[in-house]
Amino acid sequence: MAFNNVGPLTFLAPGQTAFWSYTYGADHGTQFASADVKTPNLGAVHLADQQRKQKLNNGNTNYFVAIHNQGAGGCFHNLQGGGMS
Repeated sequence: MAFNNVGPLTFLAPGQTAFWSYTYGADHGTQFASADVKTPNLGAVHLADQQRKQKLNNGNTNYFVAIHNQGAGGCFHNLQGGGMS
């Protein structure tokens, strides 16, 4: 299941990192999330890494990702991604 424009808009200045998490009520398998970069973009380049997964005993599954701005300027983003097939 793909998703776009998820979560609050978050501004990253050059060199900043945002840590995100999202939860499903069940295990949705392997998920990948990246920055849904917004415009205007003042030179930002967002890198997604540290993809992680936590399956809880109550059936919920938490997913985590870090978004780093490696560019020369800033911009807003939230999340986009989905499952692997």
